[in-house]
Amino acid sequence: MLEPSPAGDRRTFRIMGIVIAVVVIATLTATAAALLARRSGINISLPSSTSATATPVPLSLRRAIELREGPAPDTGIVSRLPAGGSVLVLGRSVDSSWLVISLASAPDVVGWVPADAVEGVRDAGRLAVIMDAKNAAPPPPVSAQRPVDLPDLRIEAASSRNNRLVAVIVNDGPGDLPTPLLVAVNDGAPVVIETKAGEPLRARERVEVTVPGEYVQLRARLTLTVQTEPANREAKIDNNTWTGIIEPDRPNNLGITKAVAAGDDRHLVVTVQNDSPIPVRGTFNLTVREPLPSTTLLGREAREAIIEPGKALDVPFPDLKQVDLTRITVRLSSDAIHDDVLADDVYPR
Repeated sequence: MLEPSPAGDRRTFRIMGIVIAVVVIATLTATAAALLARRSGINISLPSSTSATATPVPLSLRRAIELREGPAPDTGIVSRLPAGGSVLVLGRSVDSSWLVISLASAPDVVGWVPADAVEGVRDAGRLAVIMDAKNAAPPPPVSAQRPVDLPDLRIEAASSRNNRLVAVIVNDGPGDLPTPLLVAVNDGAPVVIETKAGEPLRARERVEVTVPGEYVQLRARLTLTVQTEPANREAKIDNNTWTGIIEPDRPNNLGITKAVAAGDDRHLVVTVQNDSPIPVRGTFNLTVREPLPSTTLLGREAREAIIEPGKALDVPFPDLKQVDLTRITVRLSSDAIHDDVLADDVYPR
């Protein structure tokens, strides 16, 4: 048997040393590159079943929350999301306190939410660090996903209840609506509608809602438009508008309750009261004349205001001084309502 030579042993040890050195250098280089990339704001995909490089798993929201443009509560609002909404987690902030998500029903809507707002997130530290949600890794192409069932909103009817505007909204689509509803009246600014205490509007479900701040003062033609937030997250939007005539279901009434001579100069002050079940907004016109058979005009005042239900508006006539209340007739008129009791529009009665 041949004995190993000292020269051969030296060559073997030299080769092993070179291999070990190469492995060490490669490991240190990779570690340094990762640290440099993280400090430079470059996204780093870490192994995770919900990482930005893997297919995001749909999770749900613990509570209603605002989807924001950045990982802070004072950044702009992208959308308002209801509790229970389905979302896709794409990544996290550096400290893992905020997550980048997209809507399961609208994958192109991306933003930030607090990490504790998402149900089912495990080991958030293993998600990819994302510095800007706009650069978040997009979900798989639509062709690789299961087709998304979208909602389809429609206003079925509108009416007056206690002289407040009421609309019946139907979701005709196969998908639930996880975002708030907005309703605009006569091309006005859309207002948020609360439905079912923040729950989604389910497929084939209808809900009756009161439109905030909208009152039926007189018979009129109205146009109502319903939409999602963000807009156009529906199967179709050509059926979102309703137009029809709505009239009060209860009497609206304004009346003169009193006229007094006020102050040292005894100038005339007329009090107008709103006996309607709703606030009345409009211009209120008051004229003062000599009593019949004379019709001489003594004074006229107009006030644009809102009079709350059961409340009154005092209208002074500063130029009518030392007035003799037994020698005047005051009349009230307004186009704001169809006044159901005309007798109290005249003073004295």
